[in-house]
Amino acid sequence: MMLIQVQFSLTDFRPFLFCCFFLCAPVLSAQESPGYDALLDAYHSVHGFSGTVKIVTPDSAPFEQSYGLANRSFDVAYTPETRFSINSVSKTFTALAIMQLVSEGKLDLNKPLSFYLPTLKADWKNQVSAHHLLTHTSGLPRESGIQPYETLSFQEQISTYINPIQLLFTPGERYEYSNTGITLLGALIEQVSGMTYRDFITMRIIHPLKLENTGVYEGRNLVRHQATPYRFTSQGIAEAQRTKHFGDNAGGGLYSTPADLYRFMLAVYSSTLIPQELTEQMFTPHVQSGGNDAEGYAWSIKQFGDETLYFAAGSGYGTKSVVLFGPETQRFIAITSNWGNTPILNLLRDLYLISRNQTVSLPDSNALARPEHYRQYMGEYHFEPEALKHHLGMAGGTVHLHEFENKLFMNEELLATKADGVLGLTYTDEVEIRFTENNLHIRINNNELTGLKIR
Repeated sequence: MMLIQVQFSLTDFRPFLFCCFFLCAPVLSAQESPGYDALLDAYHSVHGFSGTVKIVTPDSAPFEQSYGLANRSFDVAYTPETRFSINSVSKTFTALAIMQLVSEGKLDLNKPLSFYLPTLKADWKNQVSAHHLLTHTSGLPRESGIQPYETLSFQEQISTYINPIQLLFTPGERYEYSNTGITLLGALIEQVSGMTYRDFITMRIIHPLKLENTGVYEGRNLVRHQATPYRFTSQGIAEAQRTKHFGDNAGGGLYSTPADLYRFMLAVYSSTLIPQELTEQMFTPHVQSGGNDAEGYAWSIKQFGDETLYFAAGSGYGTKSVVLFGPETQRFIAITSNWGNTPILNLLRDLYLISRNQTVSLPDSNALARPEHYRQYMGEYHFEPEALKHHLGMAGGTVHLHEFENKLFMNEELLATKADGVLGLTYTDEVEIRFTENNLHIRINNNELTGLKIR
């Protein structure tokens, strides 16, 4: 019998996961710290990181560097101007647009949505407000049900998917992340402004701030200098769809670069486009979202020691992005990646600790599991599909142990050798796995799932 530790990948991560991967990390005693280049080279070598990083700190020169390939088919290297899908970081643009309408007296954050959206027929239309949507306290579920291939407008999404939805809890009762609610914010922007969402974001935010490499996707239309998203699947490397769906998307429909996100962050914090009191309202901790974490309007508010941090993150099928900003120090970190398997929160944590002159452990390729030692276990295992979905959030009923570029993977997760020869992820030991004859046993939260090797 062999015991293996592993955790399966998340296709999206909620803001509260930041606490687990970052704020709960120990701050080590200060000593000579590896530089950003050394850390990023290690993440590129071990984890295949591919993307761009920009770091601005109060006591050193800005750092900006790109790694890997924007297009693997044609070996096109990254530059800092390469555009990336920023997924849920798009919500911060949507929130700013809403506050612009508030500043013009066109929108009241506390009025019910029924006052503004005549196509909203749901029985909760008089209970939910824009404030609830901005703080993820509406009671609406995480997703509306729109499919990746669909190209529906905001109004069509309301009529088809949102009107039949029932609330999970009374609005304002608690925090629960909801992309459905952000769709309604997009509809509000269009209804109140008389402009399309794309035109409003472009004309009222992107152009005034001179964000030259930022834009709103329009269906499947081509975007120049756009990085191709990739993810490592159970069958190998594959291109991925650039956004969660091709319809109007106020929660994840923008592309940008770390340099543009820095310019945007400074403009937001300095109240360039809205009055200061509305900026303060945007970054007010309106609701607790876990531990010491709170939620403003599309920004998570974290406390790390003596530093307050504003945080936004996005994850798609083959892209990941994060933005971190410390208002007191003006510390800024942004990462955009077109490699969906990037452990981006771990990378963010390590970059942040280095920026505070703390030591971190570099990812070590020597710790990775060697595929040749596990050939007898490689293959496909069949599990009861509902069990995998319920306990691991995995679609389908199969788990693969396989290799890619001389590295061992469990589905999409990179495996490393731990103490006593035990295998695990490079960053956690949460899930236990053992082999007995032709079976693969996965144990998580005291639940054991068993899969049969079928090939």
